[in-house]
Amino acid sequence: MNKSYHHHLPIVATLGVVYGDIGTSPLYALKQCFTGTDLPLNEATIFGVISLIFWVLMLVVTIKYVALVMRAHNDGEGGILSLLALISHRRLRFVSTQTLIALGLIGAALFCGDTLITPAISVLSALEGITVAAPEFNRYVLPSSIMVILGLFFIQSKGTDRIGGLFGPIMLIWFIVIGGLGVWHIWQNPSIIKAINPWYGIDLACSHPYKILPLLGLVVLCVTGAEALYADMGHFGARSIRFSWLGLVGPSLVLNYFGQGAALLHHPQALENPFFFLVPKQYALVMVGLATVATIIASQSVISGLFSLCSQAIQLDYLPKMRIVHTSAQHFGRIYMPTVNWIVCIGVLAMVLIFKDSDHLAAAYGLSVSGVMVITSLLSIVAMLRIFRWKVWTVLLSFGILLLLDCTFLAANGLKFFNGGWMPIVIAVIVWGMMHIWHTHRKRIADHHRKASLTFSQFFQQHDLEKIFRSTGTAIFLSKDIDHIPLTLLKHLEYSSSLALQVIALTIQSHTNPWIPKKERIFVQRFANGLIQVVIHYGFMQQPKMAKIMKLMQKQAVDVHIQNTTFFLLRTVPAHGAETSALKSIKASIFRFMLRNTTSAAHFFEIPQQRAVELGVAFNLK
Repeated sequence: MNKSYHHHLPIVATLGVVYGDIGTSPLYALKQCFTGTDLPLNEATIFGVISLIFWVLMLVVTIKYVALVMRAHNDGEGGILSLLALISHRRLRFVSTQTLIALGLIGAALFCGDTLITPAISVLSALEGITVAAPEFNRYVLPSSIMVILGLFFIQSKGTDRIGGLFGPIMLIWFIVIGGLGVWHIWQNPSIIKAINPWYGIDLACSHPYKILPLLGLVVLCVTGAEALYADMGHFGARSIRFSWLGLVGPSLVLNYFGQGAALLHHPQALENPFFFLVPKQYALVMVGLATVATIIASQSVISGLFSLCSQAIQLDYLPKMRIVHTSAQHFGRIYMPTVNWIVCIGVLAMVLIFKDSDHLAAAYGLSVSGVMVITSLLSIVAMLRIFRWKVWTVLLSFGILLLLDCTFLAANGLKFFNGGWMPIVIAVIVWGMMHIWHTHRKRIADHHRKASLTFSQFFQQHDLEKIFRSTGTAIFLSKDIDHIPLTLLKHLEYSSSLALQVIALTIQSHTNPWIPKKERIFVQRFANGLIQVVIHYGFMQQPKMAKIMKLMQKQAVDVHIQNTTFFLLRTVPAHGAETSALKSIKASIFRFMLRNTTSAAHFFEIPQQRAVELGVAFNLK
């Protein structure tokens, strides 16, 4: 891994981004385990539920993600698309590449569905806490949640770097406080510590066999956000993430859940809101404020994660180009995507207005989370067997057992499908469909352009550059194909019968590696009569910008300056043909819509508009 591109931030900063989501799950998880299943509230069920929560945290987060999944990295980067990029270009005997790509895209799409629900349920849960101290404020929870969510999305354009310095310390305070509250109530009723024994969870399953599956569908709420540990590994470093979980986050969450269980043993009325029942009434409003800030940070973590995922998807050509704003000069991963931001904002507000409270949202939550967990396990198994060369028995004893647990959670959450669980699935299907349609049609267009173009040898056989009129300056023709002359060059030559004195065929290639070092990033080949081929290599975590690309060319003795350079870009114009089926017609219409709304190549690569020329090429989508 090229370490120069990674800024492994301090452990305190890790708390603010990586653990925001899972760190606020005590606000609603235990409450939903009882209210969502109608379990009787007695000592046996309290011990059983707390035992299940404890062991799910240990197995899913500590064992699966912290100890195992983080070993399946792509040159230090984690996350669904990063893992997909690692294994999709390898030849695998027992599974097709297309199956792996489909799984990876489904996982990415499910993460998008999760992103719409996390801010909604987190903010609602925090503000509902005010009703513990002042029930009359209940009617203000919904409008207050809308205002907080709107504010959250409005500040995205400022960049998390400006407020990021506050995130880590606030979450540090949050984890210390919730852990301390848990210790205080455990001290009052230390018998709850016995719930560490897994037998209490097993006994609960045996005594309530018809309710255990729905219960597991709600217990999984305690590990929402666990995927962030893996997704943010490249930015923060595996060591910081592991140390933070084992040293503070994990113990604080366990102590708080045990504290809530201890409170329920002697105060059944605490079930109305067990988290805020731990807080002395005189500090309830202060805790609501801290919880609201913590949920904003939790929401920020999934929004930032979605920006990162969409950026990777664009580089891997699974989404159309969209404007990407880098909000930090120090930390590469801090980006803002206006289009994604406002689409997600509308989606989150819709979740709040449709479900209205955290209890109803909990029914919709979990299915997408468990789906992502299953896909992560499957892709990790493939990576461990074929890339990292683990022994089959080692993989079966580790990931195999955890995959069964993930599948159990998926089945349990499947029971909630008609109670709201359909919502994130519908969102995921839409996102997956768009990624699939975009990638498929883009590949067809690339194949079409390749057939319409010429190889370099064919070009020189058919065109004598010495007999072509040459104008002053430099012309850069962009292309995605390294082996063929850019189609824009051929079209320009056809229309104008002239070329600039210096012609550069520029290909920008995005790779399945996350980072490409500077010394390996450029390839220059000079032909006769002022024709130069330049190939620029970028990883999927890097953003190619024309100013930096031109500096790389200058270092390779290519005389190029922005003031006398014209950039020729290709714009594909889909022709309206007679599609052979209704499904193909729908796909073609969706692709046309995406193509019309994609950011231009000039804007994406930050090419000055006055220096860019677009040449249109018609393409039949049939």
